[in-house]
Amino acid sequence: MKMNFILILSFLSLGLFKASAQTFYVDPAVSAATAAHASVINTQLNITRDKLTLVERGQLAVTGQLGAVNSMQEKIYKGLSQVNSILTNLSDVQEISRLTLGMTDDINKGLAIARKNPAFLVFAEEQANFFYQRATKLALEVSNFALKGGSDNLMDSGERGKMISHILTEVLILRSLTYGMYRAMNYAQMRGLWRSLNPFQGYVDINDQILNDIMQRRKYIK
Repeated sequence: MKMNFILILSFLSLGLFKASAQTFYVDPAVSAATAAHASVINTQLNITRDKLTLVERGQLAVTGQLGAVNSMQEKIYKGLSQVNSILTNLSDVQEISRLTLGMTDDINKGLAIARKNPAFLVFAEEQANFFYQRATKLALEVSNFALKGGSDNLMDSGERGKMISHILTEVLILRSLTYGMYRAMNYAQMRGLWRSLNPFQGYVDINDQILNDIMQRRKYIK
């Protein structure tokens, strides 16, 4: 009887071992937390993607003989500062938001100068072209694949971090262009339109100085 009992226990133990070897155990709490975290990350990255497409709307249309820029739209990456705490803890995302506000400020200052005299927009033409090219490229890149969710485009945290860093670099370049546009227009406004447009103004000033110097010396000679 005792031997039969031992055999039965042995068979039961063997059966449990085999069953356990073929069974997968899932922790519902961990799975739910992981799924929720992934869902929030993808949602916020999709929001970032949508905001990056606004760069295309920030085009500076260069028209007319002087290549004056007709419009500088303010809708560039608005909303990045409202990304929730999961992403706002990343310093790069915070920096993107800060640069976005700076770009909007530059554009608003440029528009203020343009309202006084649209001719000053000619001095922003070159930077406007570079801005449009880089902004369009970045928006297209991000919209097509960079921040797209789903099984066809899986990105781990490291890859997402690299992409955010790449976006930060591009936004930094775009900020330098908007600042350059404003500075060029502001400098031309301070110097005066025709003085800025005339490439020979420096030579005229030198000639005037030489002439005045000659006249002064003539007075002393007399």
